[in-house]
Amino acid sequence: MTRVLAGPSGPGTSSARIRCAGQSPREVNFGCPWPLRESPFRERARESALEWMEDFGLTRDFEANVAQFRHWKLAECAAWFYPDGTPEGVELAAQLMGWYFAPFDDQFDGDLARDSQAAAQLCGELTTILDLPEGAPLPAPSPVVAGFADLWWRSCRGMSTQWRQRAAQHWRQYLSRQLAEVVDRRHARTQDVEGCLRRRAVTTSSGPLSDLIECLSGFEVPDQAWQSPLLSELRRLTAEIISITNDLVSAEKEEAQGDRVNNLLLILEDQHGCTRHQAIERLREMTHERYARFLRLETQAPDLDDVLTTTGRIALRRYITGLHDLLAGDNEWEHTSGRYAT
Repeated sequence: MTRVLAGPSGPGTSSARIRCAGQSPREVNFGCPWPLRESPFRERARESALEWMEDFGLTRDFEANVAQFRHWKLAECAAWFYPDGTPEGVELAAQLMGWYFAPFDDQFDGDLARDSQAAAQLCGELTTILDLPEGAPLPAPSPVVAGFADLWWRSCRGMSTQWRQRAAQHWRQYLSRQLAEVVDRRHARTQDVEGCLRRRAVTTSSGPLSDLIECLSGFEVPDQAWQSPLLSELRRLTAEIISITNDLVSAEKEEAQGDRVNNLLLILEDQHGCTRHQAIERLREMTHERYARFLRLETQAPDLDDVLTTTGRIALRRYITGLHDLLAGDNEWEHTSGRYAT
């Protein structure tokens, strides 16, 4: 049975954890309207992910990887994001977190951060995977490419052609925006707040993460509902909330690395003359505005019932609940993971 865990209260809460001038951004929590839930398969997923990373050669030091996996709470991330996932689904999610945060994303914080040619080659190899049938020869033999191919092919099993096409498009957008960040960083180009938010809504991988809500739990939203303006807007709000709060907790780490061009809080300071506290308050307003809009819009879900079967109506509501879980899980993970420690 999925567990419901204690979590921060909703937007607007004035507890010390939520609002305290002078706090580090990592200590500020904007809250979330929905409760945190946890899959009962967390520990099973942890062991599976660690073994999977070892099998694919994604770590040089197994014991160090075990310690980092626990410190960064990557199994918890999978269990909080997908509390209704099947056992195999939560395992795949934990493996994806291991692939994403350890070998892949860290390269864009390190070696690939300003090497646009190397970044383009890697992103191109990964994009090629999206068009290959399962088991096809890979464009490159590297562990990162092989691991991604395994995750992608397994996530597609049992899903429709429409799901695969839209999921592939989300991955293409994510990889292209990662490359764009490298190019901007190399040439010291800075986005404005609106441009940064649009890009960050993609580079936080919210698109692929929201696609996994369906395949990890064994259902699929009918295309009529998935393409509707309602779900399109709820997905956009989800991606933007995750982007804003991620930039909140990662600001000090990126500042310490000398990277101020891809973080909303730092852009507010540099371009708008905000103090640290003023920038945090602006991000709080942006987050709460989006939560409020999400809560208003989701009440319109029954409007789609006339064009859906009973199965489709159930899938629609499961998907919206999945977005709740993604936001609640991300909020908890960002504020408890060691990932963003300076």
